[in-house]
Amino acid sequence: MNKGNHFKLLRTLKRVSAGVLLAGLSSVALASADLVLVNADVRTANPEQARARALAVKDGKFIRVGSEREVKALIGADTRVVDLEGKTVIPGLVDGHTHLQLGIELVQGVDLYGLKTKQEWLDAIAEADRKLPPGMWLLGGRWDYTLGENGVLPTREDLDAIVPDRPVMLRDIDYHSAWVNSKVLELAGITADTPSPEGGEIVKDASSGQPSGILKETAMGLVMASAPFADNARNMKLGLRDTVRYVNSMGITSVHDMASAQQLQQYLQLMERDELSLRVWFGAFANMGEDGDSRPPAELMRSFAGERDKVRERVSAYESRDPQGPLLQFGYVKVAYDGVLSTYTAALKAPYSDRPSLLGDPFFAQAILRDMVAQANSQGFPVAVHAIGDRSVSHTLDAFAASTDRVAYPNRIEHIEVLDPEDTQRFHKLDVTASMQPNHGVAGDYILERIGTQREPHAYAWKSMLNNGVNLVLGSDWPTAMLDPLSQLGDAVLRERRGKPWQSHNALTFDEALFAYTQAGANMTGWGSEIGSIALGKWADFVILDGTLPRPLDASIRQRRVAATYLAGEPVYQVRQSLGATAEVKPFYP
Repeated sequence: MNKGNHFKLLRTLKRVSAGVLLAGLSSVALASADLVLVNADVRTANPEQARARALAVKDGKFIRVGSEREVKALIGADTRVVDLEGKTVIPGLVDGHTHLQLGIELVQGVDLYGLKTKQEWLDAIAEADRKLPPGMWLLGGRWDYTLGENGVLPTREDLDAIVPDRPVMLRDIDYHSAWVNSKVLELAGITADTPSPEGGEIVKDASSGQPSGILKETAMGLVMASAPFADNARNMKLGLRDTVRYVNSMGITSVHDMASAQQLQQYLQLMERDELSLRVWFGAFANMGEDGDSRPPAELMRSFAGERDKVRERVSAYESRDPQGPLLQFGYVKVAYDGVLSTYTAALKAPYSDRPSLLGDPFFAQAILRDMVAQANSQGFPVAVHAIGDRSVSHTLDAFAASTDRVAYPNRIEHIEVLDPEDTQRFHKLDVTASMQPNHGVAGDYILERIGTQREPHAYAWKSMLNNGVNLVLGSDWPTAMLDPLSQLGDAVLRERRGKPWQSHNALTFDEALFAYTQAGANMTGWGSEIGSIALGKWADFVILDGTLPRPLDASIRQRRVAATYLAGEPVYQVRQSLGATAEVKPFYP
């Protein structure tokens, strides 16, 4: 038996007794803890005990949270005791909206996030091209033409000039458009005569009629459905392991991830190799025609249900060998119903303020959305619908109201960037969760231009949701925005644009934001009694920061970094020499 397997066996044997130990807390004395943190600023996300000074962990679970006197009573000869010198501890963060598979492209390709000019993009692309082996596609992106290009989209000729032979496909910051070179157009068979697919656009040059190199919305699927793209995707599988480690380095221990159902296999393989250091509540894309799947909704949802059963069997077999709490579940279905405000593809009730002739249209008929929701709910799946414009949000609430099957976990709407205030109470009435992303609300400079002053107070209405009793879950939508949850929490609380408060009536308190980034997300999955807060009997998922968060919170949260991330009482990320560590669990940094 090798050393790694021996350690795993010992950990498993310890945890077999964990349930017995915790069940008898009220009647028997606790054995000594495995780990004790003292002199800490513990923010628990537990409304019944919001603050603490110390905590103790045994067999992967919290066995005491409270004062130093209470916790020190559990120190034994083998207990590791760490004096945090006042540093802040928070629960393991639950990111309510990620696309980790797309993040692989940034890890292995190029990340243009924050670069403001086309020349900076091209310089970074050329550098990435030099590092890639021959034959691989250059992927990634996160370019944002609204930052410094005066609304002018890039072209295939820009890419052809620096990377003529390698296929290059770079998605924009919202992941609703792609910038490709001529090589990609050739491989995908896209020409001047190729019609734009429903719900998308092959942007063409006004004078020549040739594809410009920009593919919007479903037009990207023409590339992703091609055989050359599929061949390249097979070469990217190892990138998920490094991407998970990168996520851990940000203090994230759980994600609501969204991808094609086929990509569940990669998570299962990571888990069975003991390399999945992340709890994954998985949502499968179910858009019409996405990934080449044109099956009727009823047939598609039956297929998903069969896949869910297979996943449960494999996960159950693994967890029985290595109990560390829930790790992976095929939990829900994801549908994209409209686009984004930046490219005028979000569906609004009134015209765009800067394009009075344009409303924006949903990607497909409302009747189809209703059928997809009904069929998913009938198979026990909640549905997460991407709806950014107020019209698409209203249509989605209508679809949820029309569904006659009630599922164990709530249906949800993603993003909700413009809201008709009359719809706010419908979320609560229908038990629909609002899944929102703080950085989206403060990052773009185009919001006021798109929706005008009358609708602006109802944009990114985080506090309004809470005030109306709506379950609010926060996340990043990485890689369309920054992953860093500390910055996301800062955006939710400070709600600043260009350094000044913006629509402060919808800002959150730190405790509200932290709950929405931890316990609220755990509750969505059915795992809320096991994870989500620093509380007695829960799995010890927690994060130690490199300093102390001030009260009240200020912009210094954006300078804070994660010193260590623990999953079920074990470090999955730890900075060298921090907290008395002898080694560093290194993430891969894109």
